[in-house]
Amino acid sequence: MDYASRNRGKVSQFAQDKIGLTCLPFMFDEAVLIMREYYRKKLNKLLSVAGDEEFIQLLWATHALQSDYAHAARNYIRPETIPDGAITTKMISPHFVQKWEIETLANELMTIPKLLRSKNGRKRTLHWDHFQVSIQCAKWLRKLENAEFRIQKRSESIFVEMARIASRQFDWQRGYANIPQFYRNAFVYGQGECASYFEHQHGISFNRFSQIGFMLYVSFTISPVVRETASWAELGVTWDEIERVLALISLPFHDAAKLARTNRKGIVHTADRPSILRQAPCLRFGDQGERIRAPLPELILARITSGVFYDVIGGEGPVRDDYGKRFEDYCFRYLSDALPNYEWESESNYRKKPNTYSTPDVLCNSNNWLDVAYECKATRMSQVAMFGRDPLAARGYEDLAKAVFQLWRFFSHCRRGYAQYNLTGSTIGVVLTLDNWLVMADTLRESVLQEATDMTNVKDPEITDTDRKPIVFLAISELERILSTATESSFKKALSAANSEKYKGWRLDGIHSDLLKADEQKERRYPFTDDIGILLPWWDEMDRNDIPAQS
Repeated sequence: MDYASRNRGKVSQFAQDKIGLTCLPFMFDEAVLIMREYYRKKLNKLLSVAGDEEFIQLLWATHALQSDYAHAARNYIRPETIPDGAITTKMISPHFVQKWEIETLANELMTIPKLLRSKNGRKRTLHWDHFQVSIQCAKWLRKLENAEFRIQKRSESIFVEMARIASRQFDWQRGYANIPQFYRNAFVYGQGECASYFEHQHGISFNRFSQIGFMLYVSFTISPVVRETASWAELGVTWDEIERVLALISLPFHDAAKLARTNRKGIVHTADRPSILRQAPCLRFGDQGERIRAPLPELILARITSGVFYDVIGGEGPVRDDYGKRFEDYCFRYLSDALPNYEWESESNYRKKPNTYSTPDVLCNSNNWLDVAYECKATRMSQVAMFGRDPLAARGYEDLAKAVFQLWRFFSHCRRGYAQYNLTGSTIGVVLTLDNWLVMADTLRESVLQEATDMTNVKDPEITDTDRKPIVFLAISELERILSTATESSFKKALSAANSEKYKGWRLDGIHSDLLKADEQKERRYPFTDDIGILLPWWDEMDRNDIPAQS
């Protein structure tokens, strides 16, 4: 008799006492619910006997072993515990522990109470230098997450879950170490009001913060722990400066664990729980926090680029207006540099008495005909938007619907002669976002379009079906990837195909690759590669080979 069959009679009490699922609005398989508890117990049993600092080091070594700096991990994992083929960067390897799984395990470690003694009174300790321990933890985590999906999420649209998967996995698949990531975020957050607010609030310039963060990242690709040593002075960095950076990107482990227990409590699905490492990728150990560790060094790069949002959001009105406008400026400069054969215009005003309206942020013209209108949104995704049970309730989706309405209203004003632009039957509207909104999220996309339709019917009933031209939602990082190989014609072809039934739910870069044959793709250099030193002066002082040109 299997585990589920032996324990089937316990399910009702378990559901009521353990996870409170007796009021779920649908029926679920009792065996799956029991197996979910079984997998949770298996994972918790391992984490409950893991030393916190030792397990964080094991996660670092596991990640390093399956990264480009595998040599750094060899002194921290027993070679006899590493299966043949496990030292690889290929995510499809049967022995590969996915990066998002390592991130989840680090967060789960913070929430699991420690078992100091076993039933026979002996102290149990998880082997901290065995690769097989990482594989075993990852195995139980995968089984747990699969069971959790079957309990609740199978009743949802697959596209809602695909959006959650995209939020969790795609950034890891693309990587954080690339020139566009640094330049774009320095352009948006590292100038003007944002930069002034950052330095005033945190006592360090944006440039120095970025430089020291990068130095910490490099240090963690060599060693699992960073300490205060004389070698930092040799690099021209004071420990006081490092402490200012660490004040923003690190937490003592016990503080991180306390925060994890609070933030992850009550969220049934393990995969959907917030990661403390996104705001604090560095964890401090020791009585004085003298030992600094980062199980996933790449998250330091995320924190010192796009994560600067956390450091400037407190500036409110003027600061938010500043980074919103700079994102629009970046989009205009990038598009006009990457696709120079089009005619490009930035936002301008026009009259429809008695009011003045603005055109979309970026307009793309060809032979005096409007091809594409871009509305840019710098809103960042919250945890609820990425993983919540009702993501549309999160802040930000209303901004996307408003952007669609603004595009449709502009198209209507063009048709009615208020805005002097010539539209064609193939004119397209694009909502260009700083964050990865609506990636592989067709159900959410349809909901945003419906909200925009409702908004249109109330605010401007003169907008007709003809004015409601196709809308493409596109993240700026995805645009950068596409335009690293696209031509003007291939990019327009992908935009035109994005709303077709064939490509429903596809990412635009996937559509472009499907339409463009491999031998037709030509690598295009990122247009601002030579300019990054203007925004980040430290950049020109380092080895250019440390970061790839594209994501």
